[in-house]
Amino acid sequence: MKNTKLSYIFALFFLTLSLTGAFLASLIERDFGRIDVTTVSFMTVENKPMVAKLYRPISATAETPKPALLALHGYQSDKEATSTFGALELAKRGFVVLAIDHFGHGYSTQLPAANKNMSGANNGYQYLKTLPFVDKDKLGIFGHSTGGLNAIRVAKLNPDHKAVNGLSSSAGDNELHNYLLTQGLYEEIGGYREKSFPVKALIHHESRLTAVGLSTNDTLQWDHTYGNKEDGSARRVALVDGTHLGVMIAKQSNKEAILWFNQTLQNGLQDQDWINPDEQTYWYKEFAGLFALFAALVSALCLANALLKNAYFSAITQTVTHKMAISKTTWKLFALVNIIATIILYPIFTQWGGANEPIASVLPFMPLEMGNGIVLWLVVSAVINLLFFVLWKKGSTISLREFGVFTNNSSLTTFNLISRSLLLAILLTAWLYAIASFVHTYWGVELRFLWPLLKPLTAERMDLFLVYWLPILFFFFVFNGLIIGVQMKQENGKSFTSTLLTWTIKTSIFAAGGLVILWLFHFIPNFMQIGPGFDVIGLPQFGGRWMMMLAVIIPQFIVFSLINHWCYLKTGYIYLGVFFTSILMTWILVGGQVIGRFLI
Repeated sequence: MKNTKLSYIFALFFLTLSLTGAFLASLIERDFGRIDVTTVSFMTVENKPMVAKLYRPISATAETPKPALLALHGYQSDKEATSTFGALELAKRGFVVLAIDHFGHGYSTQLPAANKNMSGANNGYQYLKTLPFVDKDKLGIFGHSTGGLNAIRVAKLNPDHKAVNGLSSSAGDNELHNYLLTQGLYEEIGGYREKSFPVKALIHHESRLTAVGLSTNDTLQWDHTYGNKEDGSARRVALVDGTHLGVMIAKQSNKEAILWFNQTLQNGLQDQDWINPDEQTYWYKEFAGLFALFAALVSALCLANALLKNAYFSAITQTVTHKMAISKTTWKLFALVNIIATIILYPIFTQWGGANEPIASVLPFMPLEMGNGIVLWLVVSAVINLLFFVLWKKGSTISLREFGVFTNNSSLTTFNLISRSLLLAILLTAWLYAIASFVHTYWGVELRFLWPLLKPLTAERMDLFLVYWLPILFFFFVFNGLIIGVQMKQENGKSFTSTLLTWTIKTSIFAAGGLVILWLFHFIPNFMQIGPGFDVIGLPQFGGRWMMMLAVIIPQFIVFSLINHWCYLKTGYIYLGVFFTSILMTWILVGGQVIGRFLI
């Protein structure tokens, strides 16, 4: 009873820490009272709502209107990401900033992403002009990646714009007024470096020279401003030491945007809102969000620890067997096989996801474009692993009951084991969902770090949950359950903590090792200014956004491995970890992936 009470106390303690982190993130986003930040929803010309976050400096009023900017996130992202590449830092310096969720992204889910209407980007610009505290003569647009391309499209539709900043975008043309291109030195997506490499060679590329008004015999100078800001002909290509995602989170990207819009929209005026461009706080917001996310997950595990001591849930626990199904030598061999299989399967099957991919066109009830590539890769991997497991099991004498696949308790059926494990996983998810909903409703922040993670779901996204959970559950049952929990169960350590850490490290090596190798293969040559690995060997279709996504996928796999092992060590059965991690991954996938079709 004492241990149960202590677990509840720890659950509440970490809940408090999570709420503290989220509240701190909201304070930083509001610059401790200097910015009014609100979530707004407005009807568009398509007669569908668009959701956005509005940053209004307190100094911006109907009597003292301020320059205003439309912030556009990239494909597969949402409005929260704009705070890392300008929204927060520009708002702190006196700009009104409207950061929209493009259609198909974030909370604007009643229409899909579509090139034909710029995923609704122009709707944001028109709404921005209606705000009474906005100076309609001083309007600008900035965006990252696809958001950068949309920024150009919106600018061409609206000649009243005064400046544009495309981050990891195209070179632009002479229709744009005062265009700043923020280029990543290690840009991995071909379309944003004219499909050539390395990036430094772009100083001689015809399209880049033409874009800034130079002849084909000239040489482009990085970080040099061409043209005249007064007549809108100014052009600048700022080189940032980063990848595609690196441009989105770089301090230099923010500084370039601050200076560019200060010069083009404020005539270089440094009024009472001005702050040194090097004094930036957006990273503090991101780390506060990460802290809140981490504390929320720990609180859920503490809650699980308490509930597992309850008579109803304690029935689904048993002592973890000390046996190993295979020898250490065989374990290493199987790990190597899995790493090699990952290296082969990930690039091939993720290609079925992304803009204009075929799965969503054939299966309209599965509209998550990039998500479909991830799910297909997981399902194919699960099928191969299951066949591998069945063939291996035929020659093995181990007991699946002892390893936690079937019940080892005469008073508990396997059905009851599975159903109670599922119920506990649902309760833990509900706990996390309540935290995410609270901080979003009252403080306008999310449990995230640079990327959409745990967030409340719109009705459209909630409808997709079961559709995507079933294939993801299949993968987690096979891989986290049968492979990790049985076939490749590791040697028990001297303590719970040492066992958990050792198992997590070793599992991460063979579960994510192939993904790490792919990342290294693609990016090390890129960092050496040779070019992205897959581009260098003539297979650029396997690079691009899917190699970029590894920076998001790899940490998730490691965290899921940790949670899965914790659940197995606490219960002795595979099911709680399988259910909980599969639900979490589905939540992240359904909550953050773009809803297509991404029409041309």
